[in-house]
Amino acid sequence: MNVLVESDVRLFLRQLSEKDRRIVGEHIDRLTEHPKALGDIKKLNTRKPRWRMHISSKFTVFYFVVDDTVFVDKIMSQEMAHKRYGQI
Repeated sequence: MNVLVESDVRLFLRQLSEKDRRIVGEHIDRLTEHPKALGDIKKLNTRKPRWRMHISSKFTVFYFVVDDTVFVDKIMSQEMAHKRYGQI
């Protein structure tokens, strides 16, 4: 599968430390194997089919899949993600 990362996610990643950026990048790279990607991945019950991936108990990546492409469109701290689950 192809993975496309939205510009807002790229901006967020640029603000992270080098270590966090590397860890998050490695997890996003694993999405090429969706739905068999390893990690804390769960399908969400939302209007559109959407998935979330927890990373290192610090970040949550939200994405959706169309045909053979994974679109990573949101990333935030896990704390913020838990507050916003009903709005995603």
